[in-house]
Amino acid sequence: MKKVWGISASMVGTIAVVASVAGCGSTQNDTNASGTGNPSTTTASTGSSSQPVTITFWYGVGDTLSTDIQQMVSEFNKTHPNIKVVATYQGSYSGGGEEQQKLLAAIKAGDPPDIAQIEVHAMPLFASSGQLADLSPLMQQSSVDKPSNFLDGMLVSTQFNGDYYGVPFNRSVPVFYYNKTLFQKAGISNPPATWDELVADAKKLTSGSGSNKVYGFEPLVDWWPWEYAVMSGGGSILSSDNSKATFDTAAATDILSKEQELVKGGYSNVETGPQYWDLMTQDFIHGKAAMDIDSIGSAGEVSSGIGNKFDWGTAILPKDKTLAVPPGGGDVAIMNGISDAKKQAAWQFIQWWTSPKQAAQWSMLTGYLPVQKAAVQESDYQAFLKKNPQFNTALAELKYQKASPASPQYLSVLQTVQQGLQGIFDEGNSVTDTMKQMAQQADSELNG
Repeated sequence: MKKVWGISASMVGTIAVVASVAGCGSTQNDTNASGTGNPSTTTASTGSSSQPVTITFWYGVGDTLSTDIQQMVSEFNKTHPNIKVVATYQGSYSGGGEEQQKLLAAIKAGDPPDIAQIEVHAMPLFASSGQLADLSPLMQQSSVDKPSNFLDGMLVSTQFNGDYYGVPFNRSVPVFYYNKTLFQKAGISNPPATWDELVADAKKLTSGSGSNKVYGFEPLVDWWPWEYAVMSGGGSILSSDNSKATFDTAAATDILSKEQELVKGGYSNVETGPQYWDLMTQDFIHGKAAMDIDSIGSAGEVSSGIGNKFDWGTAILPKDKTLAVPPGGGDVAIMNGISDAKKQAAWQFIQWWTSPKQAAQWSMLTGYLPVQKAAVQESDYQAFLKKNPQFNTALAELKYQKASPASPQYLSVLQTVQQGLQGIFDEGNSVTDTMKQMAQQADSELNG
């Protein structure tokens, strides 16, 4: 899960307009599309044996991930002659990015794609609009995408008000990365299991000066690991009814304060600017940071970037009062109002993508999680894990996964928090004072 931060100020407000046009298209009965059968062999009813049903699919992951998606879509089209999926990269989906902005605009204009990738934190925003099809009946009937078939914790971002509006697509969790070679040199035998251990290890691992300095730990100045920090410190982000920000308590700011202390003490470095996430990943790859918290979706890049330069590993995130892991990545949703034939074809494509063989293939191609329990047991995937043990960590973390607040205003809250995090790490602002100010602004977003 790589973010290019920047939620448009109009994005959350647009949802009210989107919701107002919820009735502009004829909503289809969810049970009209077949939810059963083998998605590798079942064909969609087209009404014509010579004309395939065309499905438009918007997604928001680029570079090599876009190439991987196009490769798999091409494979689907070749094996399903009655369906043609046209997949188009629409810019980043992360943090309310360009793909999500375009999707809101297309919904408002009455011309959305048939299916689209939805960033996990944006699901409440889109589901509340009434423009996403309720997939609950299809999932319950499906032999492939029955809820019990998915890995534990995998569905935490797909529901809104008790119904399923998405199916896990490119899913990730944040994991702990560490340089085993530097650990050995520092006489540290294991990765830290707690934040007190991380602080102590960061001091031992910091060495050198100037351009040759190696920092013990590099915080990622982003709201995704911040979610983990708040919940793992024993705090909460919003109240139980999502009406009030609660991330300004001592428990919620404990880990954040420890990170800032490491930065001020010269044991941690932080990257800034629009490419802050990629820069942090590269710092680890080049041995400039001995530890960091990054997406499991970065593991492929890390592995190829490090090569044989040093030994590295991943570990479960250090806990504080507890351990809570936020979901990351995206889900795939079907738009309301498309024809029965398109809906049936779209559902067949989604079932094919998430079936064990394809889910394992996608995971091995990209580093994202295999979303199905059966996918983990695929022989090719088991061989992959033996060769790449770093990927086991994400699977082990799923039992600690906790849903983010299901509020349509949550993305706006996160934008506020991101600004505060930048002030804390870029300018050295007080953690306590900043979070109090951000909580007050978030309350305005939640109740405005």
